[in-house]
Amino acid sequence: MIYKTLRVDANFTTTQAVKFIAETVNVSSLLTGSEGLYVPDEKKWLDDNTPLSDYESLQDVEHIEFKTKGKDDDDEPTDPKPCPCTIL
Repeated sequence: MIYKTLRVDANFTTTQAVKFIAETVNVSSLLTGSEGLYVPDEKKWLDDNTPLSDYESLQDVEHIEFKTKGKDDDDEPTDPKPCPCTIL
């Protein structure tokens, strides 16, 4: 797992943020389209088309994870690949 602190534009949708993060940490060639942003404190995936600014709780969370989505939205991913990074 890679820990990286990034500043992401709050006007980005989750999908745009995923692409930005992947480019920043040089993993964009590994994207499969099933990656997303997960808030472990809330056990919640962020909606792909919602701007990050719509999530007031993001101001207070400890970290957000950029990883492959699992079968269940509130569970850890089932994909055996390691998570690309955790955003602090």
